[in-house]
Amino acid sequence: MPLSARKAIAPVADPIAAVRLSDLAAGRTARFHAARLAPRDCALLRALGVTDSCVLRVCKVGEPCIVQVRTTRIGFSRSVADGILVVPETAG
Repeated sequence: MPLSARKAIAPVADPIAAVRLSDLAAGRTARFHAARLAPRDCALLRALGVTDSCVLRVCKVGEPCIVQVRTTRIGFSRSVADGILVVPETAG
């Protein structure tokens, strides 16, 4: 196909507004979106129950960042919390 016949494809903005877990305030809930961590750390997250789209509630911010996943509370170091991306749930 000649270059002039190709259509330009505009980049599509990601409709998901993911933020770092460490940026949420205590009491906020969010859904797990992704982890920018080493494969070993990602495997540990899954073993702890942090799986696709699970709901996390921030119990404490800082070091450690404590979240509730289902009925279990988990403490993450600041560096791990920085690598976890979540989508905050809206109130209402």
